[in-house]
Amino acid sequence: MSAVETWIDAAIGETRQVLVRDGAPIMLHVTRWSDAGKRALWGEAYAARVRTVDRRRRGCFVDLGLGDEHGFLRLDAQGRVKGRALAEGQGVVVRVTREAVRGKAAVLELLAEPAPEGAPRRLQRPECDSDLEAATPSEIEARERIDDIVDASLAHIAPIPGGGLLTIEPTAALVAIDVDSGRRSGSPDAEKFALDLNIAAAQAVARELRLRNLGGIVAIDFVSMRDRRGGEAVVAALKAAVADDPWGVTVAAMSRFGVVEMSRGQLRAPLAERFLDADGRPSAETVALKALRAMEREARGARGREVVARLAPDVIAWLEADVIGWREALRSRIGPRWRLLAEPAGVRERIDVEAV
Repeated sequence: MSAVETWIDAAIGETRQVLVRDGAPIMLHVTRWSDAGKRALWGEAYAARVRTVDRRRRGCFVDLGLGDEHGFLRLDAQGRVKGRALAEGQGVVVRVTREAVRGKAAVLELLAEPAPEGAPRRLQRPECDSDLEAATPSEIEARERIDDIVDASLAHIAPIPGGGLLTIEPTAALVAIDVDSGRRSGSPDAEKFALDLNIAAAQAVARELRLRNLGGIVAIDFVSMRDRRGGEAVVAALKAAVADDPWGVTVAAMSRFGVVEMSRGQLRAPLAERFLDADGRPSAETVALKALRAMEREARGARGREVVARLAPDVIAWLEADVIGWREALRSRIGPRWRLLAEPAGVRERIDVEAV
């Protein structure tokens, strides 16, 4: 029977939750303080208001009270939602069934209408997110383990257990994954070697998709095999690996080119969209929150001494704006003993923290 653990760390600015099975992470969920009032999160319920009815797109754009972020309610062929004709300005109660992804609005389902007084506003959070609010900071060792898991889940390359590599490339249309043998050793028989590698890769793909919150169409380019039965075995292994995926997965047969297509529900925004800029670099917020954890760690080991953080100018600018109230939170944990210094020539990813 599999052993399942949950690791949770309530750091300043974000709470990270990792589900671990038999020592290997299989799910990662992050809530950020900066999300409040700005992003519609999966499972939330809102008292909202219909902003526009767009019959060409077969949907309604709905004001959730989140500034520029709106939700989208799909219309049926008769221009209705659950048999109801909605009008602009009408109050409705909705739930988020898919977060905004790649510039597309969050997808909603209609729960009721009309909406209660005070729309638009959030009515309810999902129970799993509410539980994270009660989380506490982890010990340094556990926090560093979670840091490593997050960093690995943002990398384009992921290891395959036993050797080999996955190259994972999300695009606007689909997620492309390439399987490479790397320096893997194994059977001298080429067909057996490829089969073992591909089955291990199939299991790794299922885990990486969940960790990274990747969905939609996924195309996996496996190492070539001549035996048709080998391809069937790889597809069977992939189906077994995704059988307990809560987002819903459909796997197609392997093509003659060794590619397997699959679809996976996209409920939450991909991890990379939340942590990285469009150029693939960690965002200023991501680096700033990592720096705050480093400052807290340094302060724990150097009681009474001042903690100095040297960071890139754009990271300093994000911290100086203090849009999430991190100053008060850090003060309550280590006291008023830190200083921020901008490194004009420093790269954004560099974090230099020391006690002086």
